Amino acid sequence: MARSLHRWLQHQQARLALRRGLTYLRKDNFPKAIAAFDAAIHHHPDPGRILRQRAKVHWQRGDGAAAEADYNQALGLNPADGLAYGSRGLLRYEQGDEAGALADWAQALQVDPKNATVYYNRGLLYAQTQRPEAALADFDRAIALQPLLAPAYLHRGKVRYGLGDEAGAMADWELALCNDLRLEEASQWLQTLRQAAHRETLAQDVATVIPDHITLEAELRHDTLRLSLRRPVGTPVNYFALRDRLRDRLVELQLPRIRRFQLLGWAGDTTLADWNQTYAVYDRAPCPPTYWRAALASTLLLFPPCGVVALIYAAQVRQAYRRGDYPLAAQASQTVKGLCLSSGAIAGLLLFCLLGYGVYTQVEVTDPNPLAKTALLPSNDGNRPIQ
Repeated sequence: MARSLHRWLQHQQARLALRRGLTYLRKDNFPKAIAAFDAAIHHHPDPGRILRQRAKVHWQRGDGAAAEADYNQALGLNPADGLAYGSRGLLRYEQGDEAGALADWAQALQVDPKNATVYYNRGLLYAQTQRPEAALADFDRAIALQPLLAPAYLHRGKVRYGLGDEAGAMADWELALCNDLRLEEASQWLQTLRQAAHRETLAQDVATVIPDHITLEAELRHDTLRLSLRRPVGTPVNYFALRDRLRDRLVELQLPRIRRFQLLGWAGDTTLADWNQTYAVYDRAPCPPTYWRAALASTLLLFPPCGVVALIYAAQVRQAYRRGDYPLAAQASQTVKGLCLSSGAIAGLLLFCLLGYGVYTQVEVTDPNPLAKTALLPSNDGNRPIQ
């Protein structure tokens, strides 16, 4: 009885020493953490856990040999310790022992096939050693086992981007940020890819007015759209006519952030631009229609709720145009037009309902009991009506 009580007391003291060592480890007090783990290792019911924690301390102190010795000792006590295999594999990977890392991770997965961390670490190794297909397979397994593992989405996105799958990469980086907003790398990759896609879209939108033999690159800088044109040597370009066509196209697109565009032109492979001018986009665009009369008619004759809102937007059209905000003026003009059309449609529907109700009421008054005039048709027995 006394021996059992003494053993129980030793176990409790070892558990207390383990908790103390973990506290020191969180505070980066490595000497006291090692001393606490040393005190706990002989009497703790799970010495392998103590050895793994002490190996982590040695690892963080930069003593890889001592850390590996602790992992080896833990595996000697328990050859099925998947956590020790996984951690020793990561240690060997950081030390440049790729073969040893892969061997340890294979052992870890044989012991615990559902270890998402091992799949993730091995996927990183495959990605960094230019084995993208194997990396994708391991990242897929890690995410399937642990769907909230944000770094796995980050690195799978990088592998997909390297393989040319930009849509898949963007989807992975968005999921990485959904799971961990602190992943700045995912945010930077997303921003870079979106800017590139935006530049390509801008170039495609504007290129409809550019001759086929001229290449175009578009880049948005604050409120200025930079349009870089490159033409073959000996091919003339009328930049004045091109300027007007570009301005008309940008007015048609009504891009909200763009107020000016810079037109640059090069011939062949030269680095000196033969044209470099900046123009305002909306300086010659006429004021969009205000639709005052339609808004007033909607208020007084059709459907006042829509008409009143249309009058408010109609007042904003000229105000926005005078401030130089043509896109806002055009948007307000379109809103007035839409409200007026909606007002007419609602008024027509209400009128139709009223007319239908009037016809129904007139029928009811003229024929109050139509069932009384129902003809009695002979039934099979000749005496009963057909119901």
